[in-house]
Amino acid sequence: MALNISSNIVTGEKGRELVQHGSALFPIACYAEDLSSYSVAWHWHEEFEYVLCTKGPLHVDVKKTRLTLQTGQGVFINSGVLHAVEQAPEGTALLHSGVFHPRLVGGMDTIFWQKLIRPMTQPDAPPFFLLDGLVPWQKQVLDCLHESWKAVSDEPFDYENRVRYYLSLALRLLSTQCVGGRTKVSQQEQIASERMKQMLRFVEEHYAEELTVQLIAGSVALSESACLRSFRQMLGITPIQYVKQYRVEKAADLLRSTRLKTGEIGAECGFTDGSYFIKIFREIKHCTPKEYRMKFC
Repeated sequence: MALNISSNIVTGEKGRELVQHGSALFPIACYAEDLSSYSVAWHWHEEFEYVLCTKGPLHVDVKKTRLTLQTGQGVFINSGVLHAVEQAPEGTALLHSGVFHPRLVGGMDTIFWQKLIRPMTQPDAPPFFLLDGLVPWQKQVLDCLHESWKAVSDEPFDYENRVRYYLSLALRLLSTQCVGGRTKVSQQEQIASERMKQMLRFVEEHYAEELTVQLIAGSVALSESACLRSFRQMLGITPIQYVKQYRVEKAADLLRSTRLKTGEIGAECGFTDGSYFIKIFREIKHCTPKEYRMKFC
């Protein structure tokens, strides 16, 4: 469950892609999250995101890579990259995270964009940076991200400039790493990634309706077999498995935040049969909706 730290800490779901984080004047949102109550489904956004593991282990999936973060480690996720976050089976995971638009550091007509942002947003830049305190430059990045998160949390005088300073320093260190370690990305891979983003967006917009592989594939003019192959290759699951996971996370959010009856929540999240809703919820959350509500509310 997202914890409300201050007026600038956004609570509730952040799984929906392309949501504006923070405000137009100060585009950053920070979160304190306990992953025992929910997970963050596959999504993407144009903002940068960092995840700091305050209690591990936790899993962060970035494109085709699964990272297992231990306490004290972190990951910086590049703009437009598909990712998901969940608790590892062996414990209760806690994290601090921040999502911010590149323009917080500097607009496109500034030297800050040219030197700090542009190297990060090239097609061949790394999709993520794993951060470990045992590596000196990575420790510097972790320290900057922790300080940025704390500034948003505590809101000391002039904290906006402090946040910009620490994020700029973190990006300087990260953009330096882009110079020698670029990742070759083919045009075919870029097209596949964009199609996947569109299919996830289609599910997010229609999850409460009847969904089939045919409908999901049709949203990007793919065949059913190509859609299945794309999901398996990029996310490691089938389209219908993703739909189930997304619906369950939506239901879990309603169980935590409303007093709607279980049947009403299931129907609102696309489960037309109450027994089937309980069955799928138990498969994913390892408890019934009623047990979940009693535990986390």
